[in-house]
Amino acid sequence: GVTQMKRGVLAVAVTLGLVLGVAWPTSALGLTQVTLSCDDGTSTVLLVDSDTLLGLTQGVQAMIDYPAGLTCAIAQVPGVVRIGGIALASPGQNPFIVGGGRWQVPCAAIIGGGGTRGASGTGSSGASGGAPIQQSDQMIWVNVAVNFHERDDASFSYYGTLNETIPGGQSCGGVPVGETHFTSKPEPSPPGCFGIDIDAANTAHVISNVTQVSGQTDFPNGAGGVLMVTDLIHFSFTDNGNPGHQMIKDKLQGPPAPNESLCFPDGTASGNPPEFELLNGNITLHH
Repeated sequence: GVTQMKRGVLAVAVTLGLVLGVAWPTSALGLTQVTLSCDDGTSTVLLVDSDTLLGLTQGVQAMIDYPAGLTCAIAQVPGVVRIGGIALASPGQNPFIVGGGRWQVPCAAIIGGGGTRGASGTGSSGASGGAPIQQSDQMIWVNVAVNFHERDDASFSYYGTLNETIPGGQSCGGVPVGETHFTSKPEPSPPGCFGIDIDAANTAHVISNVTQVSGQTDFPNGAGGVLMVTDLIHFSFTDNGNPGHQMIKDKLQGPPAPNESLCFPDGTASGNPPEFELLNGNITLHH
């Protein structure tokens, strides 16, 4: 009927565009072409739908609101892209994970050497999804920023940055906790890695190499020690949609909490799902 006729007209139009080399606006595909530029020296062209663009914008804003030593900016690329299989498989559609914000871990993870959730704190805002837990002597705020991308050469190699900062002005059991920070990279890859969980497509597990540590105190590695340059970090992220449209907040887990997830050279990964809620901010995972 009418629907089939419309599909036929669209198919002809697309075919003519391919034959004649006509350039079509990205909006005709429901995609927007943007450049994500970050102060870690990376600049990546992305083809994204409106929901992904909103998520990226929220994550980039959270990097500013909850600083962890990484900031990014998004700029729409003017012009058009071609319709067709080559265009859709071109750079801009590779897997990436970008986001920022803050989460909370129990003080046991800071002063107890990698402890998990304590009886006095859950690391989440509760089943009701209410206001975030305020900093207390049982919980510590941790700021996070991640900007990981798969390279365009199909080599399963990655670039970008994963940072965390424990802001100063907090305390555990009345003992002040000084500001501390680490920077890490997924390079060289391997051992650096970014993989999608084989059992949960909205979850990624990553491995990155610590390139810098600083601050007034040591940053716990989640395994009873402290992070040092060249250490490998295992981190997990779950993208549960954009804030305002989530039934469950995005989740994450890594230092200073324990993480024993695995990441494989073929771009897959496995491990327990992350347990801690990203109380403020957003994580966008595309694959």
